[in-house]
Amino acid sequence: MKTIPKSWVGVALLGLMLWPQSALAIDEKEKTLVLKQVEVVGTKDDIKDIAASAHLIETQDILKHSYDNIDRLLRKIPGVYTREEDGQGLFPNISIRGVDPGRSAKVTIMEDGVLMAPAPYSAPSAYYSPTAGRMSAIEILKGSSQVRYGPHTTGGVINYRATEIPQMQSMFSRTLMGSYGEIRNHTYFGDTLSTGSGRFGYVIENYYRENNGFREIQPTGDFRNGDNTGLQNLEPMIKLMFEPGSSTYQRFEFKFGYTNREANESYLGQPEADFRNNPFRRLAASRFDLYDTEQYRTHIRHFIELTPKTNLVTTAYGSTFWRNWAKLGRCTDTDGTGTTALGLSQCMKDPDGNALLQGQGPGEWRLTNNNRNYYMYGVESQLTHMKDLGATQHTFHAGVRYHYDQIRRFQWHEFYNQDANGFINSQAVGPKGGAGNRRQKTTALAFNVDDQIRWGSWTFKPGARYEQLWQKFENFDSGDSRDRTYGVWAAGGSLDYRFNESTNVFAGIHRGFSVPGPSGATKVGSEQIEEETSIGYELGTRYNRPDLGFRTEVIGFWTDFDNLIGISNLGAGGGGGTEVEDVGEVRTRGIEFMVEYDPSVVGQWSVRNPWYFTATYTDAEFRHATGPNSSAVFKNAAKGNELPYIPEIQFAVGSALIWQDWTLSVDGQYIDSTFGTGDNSTNELDGATGDVRFGKTDSVFLLDLSLAHQLNEHVNLFTNFRNVTDATYLAGRLPEGPRAGAPFQMFGGIEITY
Repeated sequence: MKTIPKSWVGVALLGLMLWPQSALAIDEKEKTLVLKQVEVVGTKDDIKDIAASAHLIETQDILKHSYDNIDRLLRKIPGVYTREEDGQGLFPNISIRGVDPGRSAKVTIMEDGVLMAPAPYSAPSAYYSPTAGRMSAIEILKGSSQVRYGPHTTGGVINYRATEIPQMQSMFSRTLMGSYGEIRNHTYFGDTLSTGSGRFGYVIENYYRENNGFREIQPTGDFRNGDNTGLQNLEPMIKLMFEPGSSTYQRFEFKFGYTNREANESYLGQPEADFRNNPFRRLAASRFDLYDTEQYRTHIRHFIELTPKTNLVTTAYGSTFWRNWAKLGRCTDTDGTGTTALGLSQCMKDPDGNALLQGQGPGEWRLTNNNRNYYMYGVESQLTHMKDLGATQHTFHAGVRYHYDQIRRFQWHEFYNQDANGFINSQAVGPKGGAGNRRQKTTALAFNVDDQIRWGSWTFKPGARYEQLWQKFENFDSGDSRDRTYGVWAAGGSLDYRFNESTNVFAGIHRGFSVPGPSGATKVGSEQIEEETSIGYELGTRYNRPDLGFRTEVIGFWTDFDNLIGISNLGAGGGGGTEVEDVGEVRTRGIEFMVEYDPSVVGQWSVRNPWYFTATYTDAEFRHATGPNSSAVFKNAAKGNELPYIPEIQFAVGSALIWQDWTLSVDGQYIDSTFGTGDNSTNELDGATGDVRFGKTDSVFLLDLSLAHQLNEHVNLFTNFRNVTDATYLAGRLPEGPRAGAPFQMFGGIEITY
């Protein structure tokens, strides 16, 4: 692994020591006006006015257990499911209300209201996800309100809110160390200053993380000490703001962020029998696998209050993203006699192939450098206007966005020949571009409009979205070039009735879409992949009594997918073949439940004791059979079979004891077992052929504990215990075979705020 300079950490800590001791802490609840315009949810108080399922993960939810893994954070949100892959949250596979979770391709992911997947139209599989540990909040929106956002409106919206510019001089630094060589530091400082020309604000931030990982690579005759399966992550950021002293309120904002991330990660799992014997082992042939990536991202935003009831916010944004995941891809010869090439899942079930991968047999295997460059840019404007018409109050919103993105794939193979003792006796490198040389690009023009209409106790909010797409696919190996122009639309409406300040009931219906990448959309004839469309319904009620320390919500949902799109690369669909495929009709339905209660509010105890419980029941099934040529995760599904990786039952429960300067928090999460494939096989068989992607995952209850002591006004000491019971469980079978979730871990650290 290439070393990221630790000087960044030193600079952050030096800044901490030099920062003026008289600096004041920011009020975390204070938000700036322009940020209100690009938030998806807002605050927890705002949720009661949203006639759809909406949730907010606040700063303290992230800091309490020092979570950097988005899987851990999202599992407490009802209706949201995650499939673990690496155990550290590097490659989240997020599903909202039953959409295909593969690489979070069906979820609109944003940071500070800006699209953040590297190429959300041309290659929606997100091999980059914003780092949860550096965020100030994370917003989740489902239901009809999501039609304001795109390009994926069948699932939902996740908006990561980065560190905000403080309203007064502030500094924050949090450092921890722990199991498996974990080192982490998050430091930022900022201020807002009044000048003769107006107000100027800034925040400068650095986030750094490294560890050795919790897996160990199997040794061979020429390879030892394979205990570094960890990561390094470096993320500096600067955000600037200027509010000129003009008669019309305006605000300019500039943000620039950078990510350098490396991980010794592999697609390769293990056969289940080997997994049960040693769940944290990695097979020897994966020792050269390395994920290396770099991203630059920026936006410039302008807010203007045209009138007291009309404002306009315009954002220009862009990002570049490069990654090369050098990873084992195929056994091209399992016994030295010219055996037919095998994919990794079949190779692991073949006796000769298994020996080869374990470094205990002769043969040849192939590593592919999945080298890809992404970039995107765009500009969007959103207008908000409030007006009273008779007895009704309207909040009208309209937006337009121009967006361009592309992915350039330029890959190559490496071939390794191994002897019977596991020694590599030859290596050959194929031509650059020989393993894939193509480009996909999309230009999109999007329009959205909605109107929130209030009349007495009733609120009605209709909305619509239309996108015109120009997509092109170019294969430079074959000379194939295809393009297509088409339009997609979404629309929905919600109705809310408020009985009183504490109780309301709401219902919504919306048509959603999710667009395929250019490789599928531009095919001809019956092979052409149409956009995924869905009709979603929800009915819910909320009861909110802050004076009693009580809040609850129950929502029923039902979504019919006309043509679920499967992303059939190894990371998402689990098989080869086409990059996207039409899986067909799918239905998901379920119940989401949430309750929060703090008995100390009414009892006026000296000890605060907040509790929460969230749960989701989901029935997700295929509505017609799929064929044998589908990718592994969807093939041979019968009508009525369960969707892979969508648990029937999932719940989270937690409590805290807060007494004077001490806080003890306990949080648990239960995830039901799921099928790994659409045929609902319970073992590693694909007909007569073994395939480690087939079978089930384990159900598991994970328990986390944290203890914090506020030493004084500025210093907080904390310790975290993750997976306290050291539960060992099969978390997933993709991309290539069973892999375990993270074992017991513990961390300790210090947090300093001025």
